[in-house]
Amino acid sequence: VNNLGAPRNFYHTSFSLINNNQSIEFGFKSIIYNNKWKKSFIQIGYLSKKINDYELKLGRWSEKITSESNLSTGSLIRGNNAIPVPQISFLLPRYKKIQMLETEFLIKAGFSHGWLSKGSYIKAPFLHEKYFYLKKQFNNDLELEAGVFHEAIWGGKTIEYGSQPQKFSDYLRVVLGQSGSNNAYLGEQINVLGNHLGIWDIAITKNYISAKYKFYFQHPFEDKSGAFQYFFDELKQFKISKNSFDGLFGFEVNHKDKKLFSTLLYEYLNTMFQSGPLSASKSDSTYGRDNYFNHYIYQSGWTYKNKVIGNPLFTIGRSASKDQIYIINNRIKSHHIGISGYLSSKLRYKVLVTKSKNYGTYDDRQKLIKSKKQYQFYNGLDQNSALFQFDFIHFLGRADLQFSYAIDRGNLFKNSDGFQLSINYNFSNLSYSQ
Repeated sequence: VNNLGAPRNFYHTSFSLINNNQSIEFGFKSIIYNNKWKKSFIQIGYLSKKINDYELKLGRWSEKITSESNLSTGSLIRGNNAIPVPQISFLLPRYKKIQMLETEFLIKAGFSHGWLSKGSYIKAPFLHEKYFYLKKQFNNDLELEAGVFHEAIWGGKTIEYGSQPQKFSDYLRVVLGQSGSNNAYLGEQINVLGNHLGIWDIAITKNYISAKYKFYFQHPFEDKSGAFQYFFDELKQFKISKNSFDGLFGFEVNHKDKKLFSTLLYEYLNTMFQSGPLSASKSDSTYGRDNYFNHYIYQSGWTYKNKVIGNPLFTIGRSASKDQIYIINNRIKSHHIGISGYLSSKLRYKVLVTKSKNYGTYDDRQKLIKSKKQYQFYNGLDQNSALFQFDFIHFLGRADLQFSYAIDRGNLFKNSDGFQLSINYNFSNLSYSQ
């Protein structure tokens, strides 16, 4: 879950510089290999300018925006498995109070343009990103938070479909979710231009004197049917909308004191329905299978540098249906438990345990069964993963020591064990280095 299977024999350096008035910020973090310098890369590198409550930011950075727990398997839209995509962003990064209809709300938002990696494409495509969150507080004890996070892959050049429209007028079509012009591929003229995906993100938090309780739900969508139309059409017929309950469910208890069990989390992921197994042309409705985070033109799907950008339980690889790195497993049922706390005032721990059943994709299943080939995911593949982490705070002066052990057992991946030892040294109150 936490991607501990790092290459051997490398040094990891990291530092961040922040000036005193906090109006300009610079961050840098790199992976440096002692024997393969050409494979070294900048993991984090950004420059930002703060303007009152707003921020203009350029580069790549890691930032938690969605509502999931810190002990979660990861956000469905922006997980922690891939290095960040380079972007230029205009942000309202922290909640700001506004008045609407004589009622006080809080909002946060972001609008970005990014550059994906070339990977298996001839020319790297672009990334459009925007999000908007609204929060309402009730008597300082109860909070309701709702947001929508929208992404779109567009432009670039692929081997099978050639150059994709990328004029400024095409960019506006992508931003507004409109169909492509006459220069676009026929499927893009019928539907919308680019590979669109997103999540609805809802969280309810209840505060007590000694603890905080939180429930959250993230629902993925690939088109307007998954985003809202399917739900309302089913509601009109007094039906339970199965597709609307695909998603990530979490319940967290967070104690405010440093206890043995400071934070407890249970999380459930179900992405099995996806508007059903049939394509729109073969379905008796207007909805076709969504095939979460995959696309027929941008066949690497929701990945960056061969890593899934969203939740890492979605699996990339190659299947017998096509010779291409893409997300081969997006129909998942998983149960996840996270626990963290303090064994002493200077010894913190974290335990994550995940049990999943993995069913591949509808597309691959249909293609392989039609060609009378065996489909490895047909009956589901079981996978069990766990992480045990210990943080020794101020182990030696300003130095912190962290030890992690991770384990994978099951039929989805090879059985494996991972160890990680890291030292964090704080040189001053203004900067840090790892």
